[in-house]
Amino acid sequence: MQTQIQGLSTHYIDLPGTRGTVLFLHGWGAHIGLYQPIFDLLQQLDYRVVAFDMPGVGKTEEPKQPLTIDDYVAFTLELCGKLELEEVILMCHSHGGRIALSMLTDANCPVKCRKAVFYDAAGVRKAAASSQKLRQMGYKAIKWLGTSKLTAPLFDDLYEELRDKRASADYKAATPVMRQTMNNVLPLDFTAKMPSITAEVLLLWGEHDTATPLEHGQIMEQRIPNAGLAVIRNAGHFSHADNWPQFSAVLRAFL
Repeated sequence: MQTQIQGLSTHYIDLPGTRGTVLFLHGWGAHIGLYQPIFDLLQQLDYRVVAFDMPGVGKTEEPKQPLTIDDYVAFTLELCGKLELEEVILMCHSHGGRIALSMLTDANCPVKCRKAVFYDAAGVRKAAASSQKLRQMGYKAIKWLGTSKLTAPLFDDLYEELRDKRASADYKAATPVMRQTMNNVLPLDFTAKMPSITAEVLLLWGEHDTATPLEHGQIMEQRIPNAGLAVIRNAGHFSHADNWPQFSAVLRAFL
């Protein structure tokens, strides 16, 4: 289905159920079709499932301007308003975790949530090792030299080469608008706000996740008052795809 949210043609699904509503927030660049096994399970458990492709992903139009986390929250809440969602179970993956954390730590959020499921979710900023910090300092110096009017003729090729090597696959594939959006949201850290979360939170984490390492799940378990962590064995960032039997069993038990 398509609707207009924030002026963008937005693709979403709204699957029927009577036990409550699960609002699903997907990961960066991962359209909702990749999560169909989860939706099927939720349907088996008789939950209403609402999920949407975020701006610039899947069948939803790309925004004309870069987005901030507040823009993502406003986008989500406008869809909730259209579908008359007042209370949901939040379920999020990767980048969706930032949006969920923004909602859960806002006492004035109009959509209430008593339960949430975070799996391989973002929201904890990666700590840089000393060697990495030195590389970052060197990169910033080359960036300045490569973009300054006086030195760019000498250093612009070196800067472009280093920037290409540092960029992730997602960043390389993104348009300029979505690249700036990534720059806006990737550095965010919600650790300090996590103790204010009152919802019961299930943390599902792939033990070999490299995008949002297991350490981040452990930090969330420590910081969120009513949270429990289940480590999904032999799984990476898409733990539901890597070990569906364990993932689905834990999710089913929680819900």
